[in-house]
Amino acid sequence: MKKFKVRNSAKVTKKVAPFLAASALLVMAGCGEGEETQADNTDSQGENNEAEENDSEASQGDAEEISVAVVQDYPPFEYMEDGELTGFDVDIIEAIAEDQNLEVNWEIMRFDAIIPALQADQMDAAVSAISIREDRAEVVDFSQPYFESGLSLVVPVDSEINSLDDLEGATIVAKQGTSGLEKANELAEEYNGEVTTFQEDAMMYMEIISGNADAVINDYPSAAYKIVTDGDESDIRIVGDRLTGEDYGIVVSKGSDGLVEKMDAGLDSLFESGKYDEIYDQYFGE
Repeated sequence: MKKFKVRNSAKVTKKVAPFLAASALLVMAGCGEGEETQADNTDSQGENNEAEENDSEASQGDAEEISVAVVQDYPPFEYMEDGELTGFDVDIIEAIAEDQNLEVNWEIMRFDAIIPALQADQMDAAVSAISIREDRAEVVDFSQPYFESGLSLVVPVDSEINSLDDLEGATIVAKQGTSGLEKANELAEEYNGEVTTFQEDAMMYMEIISGNADAVINDYPSAAYKIVTDGDESDIRIVGDRLTGEDYGIVVSKGSDGLVEKMDAGLDSLFESGKYDEIYDQYFGE
């Protein structure tokens, strides 16, 4: 906004006093116009600032609300810490939401309830280390892969099981509704064993540590994270290489209006900006 400045004149003699008086009236009249102009400009600037603030508030208010299903007991992907939901998956979704102007409402549920909830349109999306599979893709939509994983065979540290061949007659534990359960059933059939299911990782590991079962089939990152976290006090170990190779994807209710595209665009942005690597290193970096 332009400011007006009145300059002082030099000394004036009595001979020009009448002229000075007339000039003073003109100057005063001119100053009055300048003040009105300045006031008008100030009012206009204030209106513009208010409009910009309103536009900013409107832009923030336009964030699309989405409901996202998640489990709470699968570290490091999703877990509770000091009463707050956190984890790799949670941070990824929150970063995508910030990039794509989304507002996330988290809904904690059991893993085997997630796909049915999406099919019933009770949820918009879900993230819980969910493997991209053809049978699931028939009833829900997947984003592009965002994490490479796989299944592992996990046993107590003092177990005599050192290969798949040692599973003869073994009791194998897996989580309900997961790829791990399918693999456990396959191995139990091949090695004349049986399968027990649980809903929580902690209960699965406790089952083999207590001696009630022989082995667990679970995602490699989760088992590896637990072993590293427990350190020298770890009661479990991983046998051999990964049993499978799998990719995780963000799951979206089938036919949702543009949400898969937003998830993909958000992931692309995280990959390109380095934000994905930053989050990854927080949970999986050495």
